[in-house]
Amino acid sequence: MNCFHLLCIVLAIHFAESLRQGKVGSKSLICERRSPYQLQYRKDLPWGEDIIRDVNLDNITAGRATVLALHTAHCLYCTTQAKYLGNMARDLQEYGTNISIVIINRAGYEDYIDYYMRHIKMFDHVYFLQDNWETNAWRDLGGRKDDFYIYDTAQRLVKYVSGREGSLTNFGWKDELYDMLSRLGQGGSPCDDDEAEDKNDDSSLRTSEFMFPRNDQCRRMKDILLDSLRISSRTITLVYFVDASVSYSVSQAKELARLVERWKNEGKDAEVIIINEIESSGSFNELVNEVQEISNSIDIILQDTKDHQFFARLQGFRDDIMIYDENKRLMFYNRSPKSDLLNNGWREELGRLISTGDKFCSELQLRELKCKKVEDWSYNEIPFTWMTFERFTVLSILKEGSEGVEQFRRIKDARLKMGHFPITHMAINPSSTEGLKNVWVLRELAENSRVHYIEDYTELDKSIINKLYGAPGDVFYYDREGILRDIEKYSQNYDLMSKIRAQFKSVDRPCF
Repeated sequence: MNCFHLLCIVLAIHFAESLRQGKVGSKSLICERRSPYQLQYRKDLPWGEDIIRDVNLDNITAGRATVLALHTAHCLYCTTQAKYLGNMARDLQEYGTNISIVIINRAGYEDYIDYYMRHIKMFDHVYFLQDNWETNAWRDLGGRKDDFYIYDTAQRLVKYVSGREGSLTNFGWKDELYDMLSRLGQGGSPCDDDEAEDKNDDSSLRTSEFMFPRNDQCRRMKDILLDSLRISSRTITLVYFVDASVSYSVSQAKELARLVERWKNEGKDAEVIIINEIESSGSFNELVNEVQEISNSIDIILQDTKDHQFFARLQGFRDDIMIYDENKRLMFYNRSPKSDLLNNGWREELGRLISTGDKFCSELQLRELKCKKVEDWSYNEIPFTWMTFERFTVLSILKEGSEGVEQFRRIKDARLKMGHFPITHMAINPSSTEGLKNVWVLRELAENSRVHYIEDYTELDKSIINKLYGAPGDVFYYDREGILRDIEKYSQNYDLMSKIRAQFKSVDRPCF
């Protein structure tokens, strides 16, 4: 063996090890941040106008998970890959997950851009960038044609996929990429130590392999939807989205009916709602008959309409399954094809979730909020941090209906008996129909009382209750620094004064 052969073997071993570590070029290291390349952005508009401008890659990927693909514009396979990526990005955007797809055309292939653009519809969240010999992003990345680089929201490399291994006609890899982008787009990343610790956490809060993250997780459903869907209170609610014109979708609805019968026999209490897509309204009656032949335990079977728009407002698609806890907070969401009810693992997981109750969102609430400082939310231009400054604070979410009125009376009496104790007590009335029924009674009770009465916003993005992952009956205790010390549930035998005294006697202890 001569020196040349030996050198070739050494280089091959080094290159293989680089691939194993997710490293191809000197700059492509796992969990290392990529360079902020300055490249030319190109987009052809439908009416024939072209957009051409220089962009900084950081400006179009800031705060988003990013897929960066290296293409040459003359390549038909590359256009097929770009179409798959565009559709995937669009689907994830519809589910509230923000990602960017960046395609970098190799320097020297500028003359083929028109060919590339003719073969692919460029979505708003897909960016076509032209490399140049000066910047030479391809060389800097150490990449080759068809390579994938996947970055978290901090633009740190989390996965490198070489060449044709990343073909999106491979549905196993396509599903893996979809799941990875769903997690990364919500801010999760294997590059964060906190996430590594969470993986070892044995609590019921761990993420199931069937769960897709949503930015409204553990937030309450809008009240107008609760009324329209006729959802009952104090029970788990499962919503299944069906297309009655598709045989697979109908078979899933029938399988769900069989499961409901089994749960009923096992003593599991769950409300099940099936919603049929607008376009398949002609097959709705047939769907109802087929499901009811198996079980009469499906609570509600609804036909979606242009007026109700249940699919759009719940952000659901055909064969999706959503589960809401007793307080109508979205605790679990699963989409097709992982929602296939013939999958035994998913069936068992679904049965477990039906028995979970509000434990999932309560644990999430504690993990996200406890021992952290209250955020500077504003209500009618009064910031919460001002209201809690250098005083103990108790924040109660009132129960709905007459129970909320009785709860407010007890809060008012307890605050009166506390005298000059340095405490701020706030009571938030939910913006639901039941919560608003007694609004005038509550306003009258609040007059001349030492309790700050607040009516929650109806808009989900402003709702204080949703920012707290809260539900009617929750009681939050903050210390003088605005640190959340504990969360408890209000009940009829709840001794508010004793709870307050016990909480604030222990404020010098560490917060756990």
